[in-house]
Amino acid sequence: MLKNAAYDISDMLDDFEVKLSQGMISSSVAKFSMGRKLKNMREKLTSIAAQRSQFGFMLDTCSTDQEEIKKRETTSKISRETIVGRQKEKVEIVALLASNCELKTLIIPIFGFGGIGKTTLAKLVFNDDQMQKFDLRAWVYVSPHFDLKMIGKSIISQIEGQVEGLHDLQSISNSLEEKLGGRSCLIVLDDLWENNCFQLSELVLMLSNFKKESMIRVIVTTRTEEVARKIGTITPYKLEPLSDYQCWTLFKHIAFLSGCNLGEDEKNVLENIGRDIANKCQGVPMAAQALGFMLRNKAVEEWKNVRDSDIWSGSSTTDDVLPSLKLSYYQMSPYLKLCFSYCSVFPKGFEIHRRNLIRQWISLGFVPSSPEKHITLEKIGEKYVNELLGMSFVQHSRLTSLSTKEDTKNSMLLRMHDLMHDLGRSVIGDELLLVNGEKEYSSSNGNYRYALVLNHESHKAVCNDVPAKLKALHISECPEIQLSLFSKSLRILDLGNCHSGNLPASIGKLKQLRYLSAPDMQHTKVPKHVTSLSKLIHLDLSGSVKISTLPDSVNKLRNLLHLDLSGCCNLHSLPESFGDLMNLSHLNLANCSLLNTLPESVDKLRSLLHLELCGCSGICSLPKSFGELINLQRLDLADCYNLRSLPKSFGRLYELQYLNLSGCLKLNLRVDIETICCLTKLQYLNLSHCPSLIHIPESVNNLKNLHTLDLSKCHWIEIFPKSLCEMTSLKFLLIEGCSLWLQQRAREARPKNDMLTLPKFIVQRTSSISSNIPCLQSVYPSELEIECLENVTSIEEAGAVNLANKSALAKLVLAWTPAARRFVEDEDLLRELQPPENLMFLKVQGYMANSFSGWMMVMAPCLPHLVCIEMVDLPRCEHLPPFGQLQNLEQLTLKRMPIFRKLGTEFCGGSGAFKKLREFTLIDLDKLEEWVTKVSENGEFMFPSLHKLEICRCPRLRLKPCLPRAIEWRIQASDEVISTQYDAGSSSSLMLSKLHVTRCHLLPNKWTLFEFLPSLKILEISNYQRKKLPDSLVFLVSLQSLKIDVSSDNQEEVTDWLIFLSAISSDQELVVFPLTNLTTLENLEISLNDESQRWCKKHNRWTLQNVKNKPSTFFERQVANVRKKEGQSLISYIGAVNQLAHTLDGVGQTLRDKEIIRVILDHRLSSADCTLLTSIINGDDDITLNDLYADLVTLSQPGETSGNLTTRADNHETHLLWSGYRRVRSMSQVSDIELTEADLDSHNGSENEDNRTCHLHPYSPT
Repeated sequence: MLKNAAYDISDMLDDFEVKLSQGMISSSVAKFSMGRKLKNMREKLTSIAAQRSQFGFMLDTCSTDQEEIKKRETTSKISRETIVGRQKEKVEIVALLASNCELKTLIIPIFGFGGIGKTTLAKLVFNDDQMQKFDLRAWVYVSPHFDLKMIGKSIISQIEGQVEGLHDLQSISNSLEEKLGGRSCLIVLDDLWENNCFQLSELVLMLSNFKKESMIRVIVTTRTEEVARKIGTITPYKLEPLSDYQCWTLFKHIAFLSGCNLGEDEKNVLENIGRDIANKCQGVPMAAQALGFMLRNKAVEEWKNVRDSDIWSGSSTTDDVLPSLKLSYYQMSPYLKLCFSYCSVFPKGFEIHRRNLIRQWISLGFVPSSPEKHITLEKIGEKYVNELLGMSFVQHSRLTSLSTKEDTKNSMLLRMHDLMHDLGRSVIGDELLLVNGEKEYSSSNGNYRYALVLNHESHKAVCNDVPAKLKALHISECPEIQLSLFSKSLRILDLGNCHSGNLPASIGKLKQLRYLSAPDMQHTKVPKHVTSLSKLIHLDLSGSVKISTLPDSVNKLRNLLHLDLSGCCNLHSLPESFGDLMNLSHLNLANCSLLNTLPESVDKLRSLLHLELCGCSGICSLPKSFGELINLQRLDLADCYNLRSLPKSFGRLYELQYLNLSGCLKLNLRVDIETICCLTKLQYLNLSHCPSLIHIPESVNNLKNLHTLDLSKCHWIEIFPKSLCEMTSLKFLLIEGCSLWLQQRAREARPKNDMLTLPKFIVQRTSSISSNIPCLQSVYPSELEIECLENVTSIEEAGAVNLANKSALAKLVLAWTPAARRFVEDEDLLRELQPPENLMFLKVQGYMANSFSGWMMVMAPCLPHLVCIEMVDLPRCEHLPPFGQLQNLEQLTLKRMPIFRKLGTEFCGGSGAFKKLREFTLIDLDKLEEWVTKVSENGEFMFPSLHKLEICRCPRLRLKPCLPRAIEWRIQASDEVISTQYDAGSSSSLMLSKLHVTRCHLLPNKWTLFEFLPSLKILEISNYQRKKLPDSLVFLVSLQSLKIDVSSDNQEEVTDWLIFLSAISSDQELVVFPLTNLTTLENLEISLNDESQRWCKKHNRWTLQNVKNKPSTFFERQVANVRKKEGQSLISYIGAVNQLAHTLDGVGQTLRDKEIIRVILDHRLSSADCTLLTSIINGDDDITLNDLYADLVTLSQPGETSGNLTTRADNHETHLLWSGYRRVRSMSQVSDIELTEADLDSHNGSENEDNRTCHLHPYSPT
C-alpha cells in the first residue's frame, strides 16, 4: 500500500511537471484538478499512517524475517549421509588453515549466495580429523542481527561452560584473552551479515589482541563479497555451485527412500525425469534438497509436471528456498531493492549490458542523485551493480575482449541465476504483467508497473485494456506496434527485438518517456514525434538502415544523454542544430558509412564523454573546432580509412584516455603523431594497420599514463625511440606483424621498464635467481600467452603473478620448451599458475611432468566457464586430469603425447561427464591403444553430445566396446579405427551422418567400420590407394553422397569396377555387387584423370537411375557451376562462362562437342541465337571457350535479353568491333581477357565513333 502511494506521488509530480512545461498550470480548472489530487494523496497517506499505528508496525522489522532467522540457527553437528561433493573445497580450506603459520589470527571468509552450501562446508572442515588437534573449538551462529557481546559469550560458553557475570564487552574481552591466550583455537562464525567496518574491526580485535602467543583460526561464512573482504585476513574463498551430476546425486538420495517399492521400469522413468529436474537447480544444494523432499513418494505425473513447469511454483520448495534468499534482500537499501527487483522483469537467462541496465534504473528514478556534483548517476549505478555482483544476485555473463582493464570491467553482460530471478519475481509480485503468446490477461489489477510482452502476433486480440500506470514496457517479437500498448506514465519503451517497421506518430504523447530502444526501424529519418519527447535521456535507433538524416528539431531533446545511431548506413549528415544537445555524453555513430562530415556545431557538445565513429568510411576530415570537446574521454575512429588528417585543435583533447585509429589507411601520421603525443592523459592508443606510421617520435614520452600501445601490422616503422624505455606506465605493447627489427628493439626495451609485448610474453632470466615473470603481476589482459616457462627460477615469483585474480583473462597459453633445462619442476610451477575462474580457453604445451596436481585435478570448481582445452607436446604424460567434470567444455584437443596409452573412465572424473563437449580431436598419439567409449554399466557414453570427432595419425587406437556418439568424423592414417569389430547393438552408430577418411592403407575386405554405420549419409574417401572399393560399402544403406579421390596409380584399374555402377535399375535397386544396397545415393563424385574420364564416358559408365547428381568429369562439374548463374544478369553469366574457359584452357578443351554447347548456353538463347551460335562455332574448328566469351561480350549489352544477340550480330559496326577484337586478341596472344561492366557501359551508351573501340581489361598488368 505504501509503495503504491509512493508510485502515485511520483506519477502526480511527473504530471504536474509536464503541464507546467506546457503552460497548462495557469488555468483555474487545472489548478482545481491538481489541488484535488493533492488532497486525495494527503488523505491516503494519513490513512496509511493510521493503519501503521493501529497494527503496531515498526520500522525495519518483519515477522517472517524473525521467524526465518530462528529457523536458520545452525550447529556444528553434521549428517554426512546428505552431503554430496565439497571434498575438494574442504581440502583447500584445511590447507589454508594449516598454512600462514606466522599469523597469530587467521580469518578465512567463505562467501556465496544463500543455499549454496557455505555452512555445510564449514561443518565439514570443523569436524575434520585434522581440526581435532586444536586445543579449543567453538561454533557461533551470528545471524543478520550482529551482537558482539553475544558472539563473545557464545565462544566462552563452549570453552568453559559458564558466562555468569559477563555483562559488558570489556569483561567478555578479558575472559576471552584469559581462555584463549597461549592456546590454539578454531572458531566458526556462521552467517555473518554485518558490513560496518567499525563493528567488524571490533570483532577482529576481540579475537586477536592477546598478550600471550596464540594461534587463532577463524572461518567466517557470509553471503556478500563486501563483508568477506572486510573481515578476512586473506583472499576470500568463493564457493561455487555443485555440478549437475552432484545435484542429481543429492536429489536422488532424498527423493528415493531406501527400501521404496518401485519397479525397475518406473524407477528408470523417474530417474530420467529427476536428472532434468536436478539440472534446473543449477548447482544449488538447498534447491535440490527442497525438490527431493517435495517429490518423495509422488507419482510420475507429478514429477513430469515439475520438470515441465517452473520448478519453484510448488509451495514446498518456495517456502524452503525463497525465504532464505529473502534475508539478503531485506538487508538491501531501499533503492537497491528496487534495482534488484527490476532485474527480474527480463526473462530467465536474459543477458543485458550493464550500462543499459543502469540507464533503465536511472530512467525509473531508482538511482538517487549525490550531493557531490562530480559523482554522476551512472557512477552510483555502477556502485549498485557491484553490490549486486558481490551478493551474487546478478552474475557476469561473459567478457568482451577489449584491451584495457577498465573497458573490460565496464563492458560485461549481466544475467541472473534462476533462483535469484525467482526471488526477484516473488518480490516484484503483482507489479509485473507478463503477456506471452495468445494468452489473455486482465487489467483489473491497478498495480501493474512493468510489462513484458513476448512472442505476440496479434496484440489487438490480447491487450484489451493496457494498465494506465505502466512505467516500463518490454516487447519482443512483435510484428506491429500498437499504440494501445502505451500508457502516458511510460518511462521505458524497449522494442529491442521487434524489428517491426515504423514507430507510430502518437508516440509523441509519451511525455514521461526517458528510455526508448527501437533498433532496426524502417524510417527514412528520425521521426519528429520522437524529438518532442523532451525528457528522453536514452535513444537507440541502431541498425535503422533507411535513416538518411536527422530532423532539425532534434535539438529539442535537451535532456538526451545517450544516442545510438550505429549501423544507420544511409545516414549522410547531421543537422547544425545537433550541437544544441548540450547534455549528450555518449554518441555512437559506428558504421554510418555514408556520413561524410560532422557539423561544425559539434564543438558545443561539451558534455560528450564517448564518441564512436568506427567504420565511418565516408569521413575525410574532422571539424576544425573538434578540440573544443574538452571532456571527451573515449574516441574510436577505427576503419575510417578515408580520414586524411586530424585538426590542429585535436591536441586540446586533454581528457582523452582512449583513442583508436586502427585501419585509418590514409591518415597522415607522419604529421599527426606529434599532435597525438600531446594527449597526456591517454591510456590506450591503437595505431595498428596505419601504413603511414614510419616513426614513433621522442615526444611519445609525454604520454605518462599510456598503458596500452597497439602497433600491430605497422610494417614500415623505421624509428623506435629510446624514450619508450622510460615510460613506466606502459604495460602492453602489441607488435604482431611488425618488422623483425622492431620486435627485437621492443624485446631489448622490455626488461628496463617491465613493458609487455602482449598477448605473447616470453619468460627470460634476469639473473641467476630471478626471471621477468613478475612483470605480469600488475597487468590484466584478456589474452595471455606465456612462453619459455622453463626460465622461471622459483615458484614464489610465479605465485606473485597471481593469475587467479586476473578476472579479465579469457584465454591463457602456458608453454614450456620441452627439451630445455628447468629451474623449477613443471608440476610445481603449474600448480602456482592457477587461472581465474572466468577463463574460457586453456592451452598447455611442452609440459614435461608425468602427472598433474593442484587445480588441474579439480578444474570443475576452479574453472567453471572453460570452453576449450588444448594439451600439446606432453612427452611424459600417461594420465590426464578429469576434464569430464567441466560442465561448459565444448572443445578438447590432445596432440603429440607419445606415451599416452588409454582414454579411460578416470578421464571423466565420474558419471555425467562431458555434457557439452562438441569437438574432440586426437592428433599424433602414437601409443594410444584404447578408448573406452562407455563409462558406466548403464551405457552412459563418455561424450554424449559430441558433434565432431577427428582422429589423426593414431595408428594403434581401437574404440571399445562400441563407436562413440558423434555426428561427423574425420579419420586420417588411423587404420585400426576402421578395421576394428564393434558392438553392433549400440545406438551410437545411428548418430554418425558424415565421415571423411584419408590415407587409409587397408585392403578392401578390412574396412569393417562401414558395417556399423547404417545411418551414414555422406562419405568422403581421399587418396584411395586400392584397385577395388571396400567390400563393406554394401552396408551403407542410408548413403546419399559418395566422394572418392582416387590415387593416380590406380585410376586405370578403378574404371573396371565402375562398370557395376551402370546396373542400377529403374526401381532404384542395385542388382550387381558390390553396391547392392545403396538405394538412397543421390550424389556420387569420383576424381579421375582426363584419360579415365573419356574412357568412362565412351563406355557409358555414368548411367545411374537413383543418383541425382551423376558422377561427372571435372569439366562437367565446372559446367554445373556455370549453370548456377542462370537467372542472373547476362554480363554475370558471360563472366561465368569466361571463368570456365580460363579453368579449362590449360587442358586444351575445345567446343567441337555440340552437346556441351547446349548444356552451357541453351537456357539463355532463343532458337535464332542458337543458330547463330552454332554457325559461329562451325565456322571455326579451333574455337575455344575464351574465343566464344570474347565474341559473346562483343554481341552483348548489360540488361538486354539474349534475344537481341541476332539483331546485334547483323549490325555492321558490331561485326567490325567483333572482328577487330578477335584480331587484337590474336596479335597480343592474351589468353584471358575480361571486358569490365564499366567498359560495356561506355561502349553501349555512346553513339559516336568511339563505339568501335574495345576496352580490354586483362587479368594481370602483363
